[in-house]
Amino acid sequence: METAGGRRWRRTLSKAFLILTLVPVAATAAVPDVASGVRTFLEGLDAGDAPIVAGRSLNEPARLSQLYRHRDHAPLWVAGGELEAEAASMLTAISQSVAHGFSAERYHRSALESLSTAAQDDARLALELLLTDAFLSQALHRGRGAVSPPNLDADWQVPQAEIDAGNLLLATATEGEGVLGTLDGLWPPDPEYARLVARRAEIAAGGEEVTVQIAGGPLIRPGQSNDRVVLLKERLLGPGAHTPVYDDALRREVETFQRSAGLEPDGIVGDNTLEVLNATRVSWLDRIDANLERWRWLPRETPDTYIRVNIAAFTLRAMDGGDPALTMNVIVGRPYRRTPVFTETLKYLVLNPYWNVPHSIAVKDKLPLLKANAAAEAARGYQVRPHGAEDFVAVDAVDWEAVTPRSFSYHLRQRPGPENALGQSKFMLPNPYAVYLHDTPSRDLFARQERTFSSGCIRLEDPVALAAWLLRREQNRDAERVPQLIESGETHTLYLKSPVPVYLVYFTAFSLEDGTVTFRRDIYERDRVLIEALKSQDSEWTSI
Repeated sequence: METAGGRRWRRTLSKAFLILTLVPVAATAAVPDVASGVRTFLEGLDAGDAPIVAGRSLNEPARLSQLYRHRDHAPLWVAGGELEAEAASMLTAISQSVAHGFSAERYHRSALESLSTAAQDDARLALELLLTDAFLSQALHRGRGAVSPPNLDADWQVPQAEIDAGNLLLATATEGEGVLGTLDGLWPPDPEYARLVARRAEIAAGGEEVTVQIAGGPLIRPGQSNDRVVLLKERLLGPGAHTPVYDDALRREVETFQRSAGLEPDGIVGDNTLEVLNATRVSWLDRIDANLERWRWLPRETPDTYIRVNIAAFTLRAMDGGDPALTMNVIVGRPYRRTPVFTETLKYLVLNPYWNVPHSIAVKDKLPLLKANAAAEAARGYQVRPHGAEDFVAVDAVDWEAVTPRSFSYHLRQRPGPENALGQSKFMLPNPYAVYLHDTPSRDLFARQERTFSSGCIRLEDPVALAAWLLRREQNRDAERVPQLIESGETHTLYLKSPVPVYLVYFTAFSLEDGTVTFRRDIYERDRVLIEALKSQDSEWTSI
């Protein structure tokens, strides 16, 4: 189901196909002073001048230059330009974007406010150029993100949206929807994004809060007695006369806190728990800003039916018609084998699958086991086919003593069975990372709060339910027979008539099904890099 925001996004993007020359060139004659000033400024850029206007560095000088050259330098915002009545709306848009984590000064707000009351020709020229730069950069940052994900995270592989900001500005000038309507249509339309924005406003309105900080150090365990325990009690129980003993009452509070934060509720306070305990108001805002930016990196249009895995939350949610149809816990990649962020389509599923061991896992993980006890690995169903051979043989038929990672030239696989690493089913979404969704024989791991145990693939808590949902929506008669097909022990490949998009994402701040916004620990340490990049971007345009 397409949301109203999605329809707005579609209308906004459709404007980008307008021809730049729709704006009448004759407008230049009415305002020769500003137009000639624009021409002179652009000639200076061509000659190597710095893109600075009224002491402000432009965000998008190349796009600005292209736009005005197509207009023969005619102004948009001043002296009779098509958007002269919209200058105040542009300032409003800049101010409103602060609620989404943007810095107003990055878009020249104070300079624009000063210039808007000045009457000199050079002030009008500066106002014209800065308003255009503000619109172009706001459009790009709202529509595709303020920083580029490939420059920050090699594991983020979702293509960004294409935004023609120059054409969008000219379409706004000719179609009359207005600056606010056009720019607001570029925010991510998903309700989860809106809930993050609302939670950000609540935190920002909370005023300065003094939070007890607990210094790093050894693990804090039940039964201990020291000054850090007193700080821990102040942090969780509030101000008061606290004893230095880690008693049962404190343990219950720590476990409750850990559980709510998605941590292992073991009552032991280590680095992971301290990271969340010591979070301040500012750091919560920073983390929301980082996750709002991740939303802006994602495609705006989502189909009626799709699957989304939030890696940082260890959860899968299947959506149908805009509503959650299925949710379950998942296991994701270890911190040194991170699950990448990408989008693909789930095309088929396999019941009782073979596991074709990726070469990297075969040489790093399996080769040492084969050297140590090939018979034990053969008993677990591992087979091998030498390079150029046609048939597989049990792995204990090979002398592994002299085989090295460099000389490993075998295709290693594991037969279907109770010990198969994929469990009893796998869900295929062909991708260059060899990452897919699958069952697991290690069911006990789902009892853990933080579940980073895979080599990058997504392990499913209830694969039978996912298989049945996928098949049922296509009215496939095998939907109700999945348990029997698995029980047969035979390998069955079931193709979907309508492949289902799968989005693997990474959100450390997100909303639950009841709308509550919650936070999770940054298991892959991606937040810090993104927060630093956003703050660095915000400081680059500071007045010269």
